[in-house]
Amino acid sequence: MKRQSWGIALAVAAGGLIVGTTQVTTTGASSPGATVTLTVGLQQDLDTPNVTAGYLVASYELWNLQYATLTDKAANDFATIPGLAESWTASNDGLTYTYTLRDGLKWSDDQPLTAEDVAWTINTSRDQVWLNHSAVTANLTAVALDDRTVEITSAVPDPKLPTMDVYILPKHIWEEPAAGDVTTYEALDGVGSGPFTLKEWKPGQEWTMEANPNYWQGVAAIDQVVFRLYTDGGAMAAALENGEIDAAHNLPAELFVEMSKHVPSPDLRDGEQGIVTVAGEQGGFTELAMNGMAGGLGDGHPALLDIDVRHAVALAINRDELFERVALGIGTQRDTLGVSPNTEWNPEIPADQQLNYDPAKANELLDNGGYLDTDGDGVREMPDGSRSLTFRYAERSESTQAEGIRELVTGWLAEVGIATEVSVYDDTQLTDIIASGEYDMFVWGWTPFVDPDTLLSYFKCDQVTTDVANPLYNDANWCSPEYDALYAEQNQELDHARRVEIVHEMLTLFHNESTYVVLYHDAETQAYRTDRFEGWLRQPADIGPVLFSNSSPTYYNLKPLAGGTGDDSGDSSTAMTILLIAGGVAVLAAAGFVVIRSRSRRDERD
Repeated sequence: MKRQSWGIALAVAAGGLIVGTTQVTTTGASSPGATVTLTVGLQQDLDTPNVTAGYLVASYELWNLQYATLTDKAANDFATIPGLAESWTASNDGLTYTYTLRDGLKWSDDQPLTAEDVAWTINTSRDQVWLNHSAVTANLTAVALDDRTVEITSAVPDPKLPTMDVYILPKHIWEEPAAGDVTTYEALDGVGSGPFTLKEWKPGQEWTMEANPNYWQGVAAIDQVVFRLYTDGGAMAAALENGEIDAAHNLPAELFVEMSKHVPSPDLRDGEQGIVTVAGEQGGFTELAMNGMAGGLGDGHPALLDIDVRHAVALAINRDELFERVALGIGTQRDTLGVSPNTEWNPEIPADQQLNYDPAKANELLDNGGYLDTDGDGVREMPDGSRSLTFRYAERSESTQAEGIRELVTGWLAEVGIATEVSVYDDTQLTDIIASGEYDMFVWGWTPFVDPDTLLSYFKCDQVTTDVANPLYNDANWCSPEYDALYAEQNQELDHARRVEIVHEMLTLFHNESTYVVLYHDAETQAYRTDRFEGWLRQPADIGPVLFSNSSPTYYNLKPLAGGTGDDSGDSSTAMTILLIAGGVAVLAAAGFVVIRSRSRRDERD
């Protein structure tokens, strides 16, 4: 699963600097023989190019471009379509699928791509429990019948089949790393089967992907894609306006709103000069997580073991106000996990189980539980008086949204007698702290895949970290045998309507346990220029983002416009937009509350 990318940034400040010193000029078709470069601005670096170890949204974008999958997803609606496999057939019992690969497949290094690569990837990922494969391959066995035919058999009924959307890796490259600790492999080889492969990674600056000459659909019209990192969203927005980049991912909310108001038209067609803004939805959400201490690791506050305390925390948070003031209303106000871009998986929480803003009820729960302020300092104590209700609150330094959330949330908690001690960590530090269980609260988010099974699997008891050297996905350290039983049921339920019902039960249970307080579902705030390339695709159609989507189809679909240039045209509408954005931030600052937002998901980690 992808930890979200839209918070990986430093605070927006005047005069923010681009990380790195080398500027790559974007060029269109006007310079014969010149390298055609698409430049994308973002605020999240790769955590690793290694698909068995990474989890951030930025890394998933790299993998989407570098590694093709056996089946692909349609841009419009995520329908399963042919990928490396041109066709497939099912056995009568529905447990075995036989896939026929396209003829003449090659890896980018000219080595043949065969059914053996597919079988090796599936079986090895299953045996070694690879982070980004095993939720799909856990019950699968693959056999290469010949170079173009692979037979995949599931030990149990599998509602995800025939979809096979795990990244297929080149056996001749990965077999040696997999013989040891595969997660330590740097994965800078740049060998893949997708439309683009990794050319160079400059950590903290940018990474470049070049067109794969052996891509099965043909060589892309763009020669390379440069993903350029920015230390703040303001600098990234200015770079887009100035024509230094072609697209920007996860613009800060206030800049996105201003840009949406002042571009020449919000409905520009490809080929018209200007900037198009996109608030793409794909199920990503932001949550306040509380340490359930199910793994026996760390030193979480014992009060959080009490469901009434967790409910009091949820009731103390005004999520509607948070959504409007921090997210500026961009996204969707929902209070359950987002487990898919498809909203059919989202349940409606019964009215008597909702945990909407109610500080009086929060105070009542705490009072009835014996959590009283016995010394009059404004902070409640444990019923036995052993310690105060002071929770360690971990804030992500790389999230410009984090400060706004923290100011509001900690203020609301203080109003019901709960104190917080705030510590700021970068994502690597916070990941380690979560794994060790040495926290009480943190805010992060996820971006799900299309099928809900993967994200649902992360909250099983067997995903609670019990060894800090082997961190797992259940970052709230929550364990419920009832949830696990429901997960196992939906995992094998072939009746779609019944499976949806089971998932609704799971998400309602998770909501009621309140180990996560889902603050809202996010939108990917993106913008792109229309004067250099045409063919931008939203996934899914109409509501999804154009970049950093589930299978990232835009890049291959883009074509350079005739006469497009990489220099700033000095268009007056562009200059005016810059002025208006700057003015918009100044007005917000004068009002005393500048909400800075830029951040996934994976979703994500998203």
